[in-house]
Amino acid sequence: MQAHIGKRFNVWYRLTSAVLIAVTVLTAVGCSRSDQDKSTTEHQVSNLPTITSQIKAGTNPFEVAGIEDPQAFFDVFNAVKTAIAEGDKVTVANHILYPLRVNGTSGSLLIKTRRDFVDQYDAIIDKSIKQAIAEQSADQVFVNYQGVMVGNGDIWFGGSADKPQVIGIIAINHDIR
Repeated sequence: MQAHIGKRFNVWYRLTSAVLIAVTVLTAVGCSRSDQDKSTTEHQVSNLPTITSQIKAGTNPFEVAGIEDPQAFFDVFNAVKTAIAEGDKVTVANHILYPLRVNGTSGSLLIKTRRDFVDQYDAIIDKSIKQAIAEQSADQVFVNYQGVMVGNGDIWFGGSADKPQVIGIIAINHDIR
């Protein structure tokens, strides 16, 4: 009986030791790999082609967002950026594709008209929205099938299905930082 307990203890001891060694090795390799992934990711992000370089290469980087004319996007983006910096509510209102969805932690609000937007401008275009567009370069925006993103999703631009196409703000997101 004593020998049987000794064998169990020996098996348990070896199994526990093997598990601890495996966890230690995996942790060490995982931490090393994580640092390597982080530096690789940072390198990849810094080497991403700019919007301008993609256009010069003959591609439309906004196509996935449904925007047909890259220069038209730049024009609207710069007009909105300038208007927000200057507090020009009417110009910003004129560059919105209505209805505008304004999302926040308390829910969503649909702004249906220019008048409604101008009346609620100070609540919609708050400090975080102003900062997001002020810090955003048109050449470094994120583009996907949902639109063109400013900041961390603070403002989204999109294109209409109209001919000629109209480009404007399609959503504003608060409390996302």
